Amino acid sequence: MKKLRRKPTYGAAIRLARIAAGLFSRPYGWSFRSIAENLEISERTLARYVSVLRSELADSHGAPLVEVVGSGAERRLRLVSSMKATEASSYQVALLYFSLTVLKFLEGTVLKEGVEGLWEKVFQNLSSTQQTRLSGLERKFYAVPYAPKDYTDFSEQLDVILRALLDQSRLKVDYAGLTGEGHHHDFDPYSLMAYRGGLYLLGHSHRSKAIIYLAVERMRSVEFIRQPDGAATRFIYPRGFDPAAHTEGTFGIVDGPETKVELKIHNEQTEAYVRSRTIHRSQRFSHRRDGTTIMTMTVKGTTELANWIMSMGAWIEVLKPAALRKTIADRHAQAARLYRGG
Repeated sequence: MKKLRRKPTYGAAIRLARIAAGLFSRPYGWSFRSIAENLEISERTLARYVSVLRSELADSHGAPLVEVVGSGAERRLRLVSSMKATEASSYQVALLYFSLTVLKFLEGTVLKEGVEGLWEKVFQNLSSTQQTRLSGLERKFYAVPYAPKDYTDFSEQLDVILRALLDQSRLKVDYAGLTGEGHHHDFDPYSLMAYRGGLYLLGHSHRSKAIIYLAVERMRSVEFIRQPDGAATRFIYPRGFDPAAHTEGTFGIVDGPETKVELKIHNEQTEAYVRSRTIHRSQRFSHRRDGTTIMTMTVKGTTELANWIMSMGAWIEVLKPAALRKTIADRHAQAARLYRGG
C-alpha cells in the first residue's frame, strides 16, 4: 500500500518558502546545519523539507531545481545551475582547473565549495571525449601554497562577506587587534583580496573614517547591519573605485610614506633570483665592477619590505634609507644573540 505523504501545515509551508527564498541569496548553497538552526527545526524535519523541495520544485522537463551537495556534516542545499560548457575547449577547461588549484588554501570554506561546485558543473557538461582527455587533472596541475592561512572555521563569515559584496550591504565587524584588543567597525565592503595565502577585506570603516584592510581571520564576528524593518542596510559603491589604486606603490598591502630604497646584492645567485621576479614595479638594477649589484626602488611603506629583506639573509644589504638599515641591523643582531654560544 502506498504510503501517504504528510499534509504540510501552514507553518511548514512558510518554512519551505523561507528555505527556497534563502537559496537565491546563497549561490554556493546553504548548509543543512545552518538551515536547521535558522528555522529551529530538527534534522529529520529538514530532511522531509528537502525531499518536498526536490520533488515539487522542477523545471519544464521535470528536473529538480534544487540539489544536495557534500556529505555528512558538510551537506548543503543549493539551486541547480543551468550553466553549460559544451563549447569550451579542453585547453580552456584545463586552464580553469589550474586556476582553481590556486584556491586550495580555502579548503573547507564557501569559497572553495563554490569553485568546486563550478568545476563539477563544467565537467559534467563536457562531452565524454573531453572528460576522457581531462582525466587525471589533479595530478597534471598542482599548486603549492606558501604558508597559507587556515580558514576552515570562517566559512560562515565568508558567506556573509560574499553576500554583502554582491548586494552592497553594510556590515558590523567585531575585529581583534594584534594584541587581542577588540574594535567594532561599521564597514562598507568594497573588495575581497587574496594576498600571500591570506584573505583581506578592503572597504570603508565608519569607525576609522577611512578605507582600510581587515584580515578575515581576525574577524571574531561578521553580521549585516539591519534597518528597523529588518532589511539590510545598503551603501552606494563609490564610482571609480579601483582596488589596484590602494596597492599602487606599496610593497604588499601595508601602506606608508613614500621611501626611496637602495639595496646591495652580494652574489650572482641572489641577483639572478631577484631579477627573475617582480619584487616591485619600480625596481631597477645596476651592476658594479666588484661583482655586486645595486637594486633601487621607491615604495610606500617599508614594513613588509623589511620582512622580505630579512628573508634574504646575508645576501642583501640595505644602503638607504638609514632608518631601514638600522632596523635590519638590529634584527640581525637580535637573531645572532639567539644562536650565540650554540
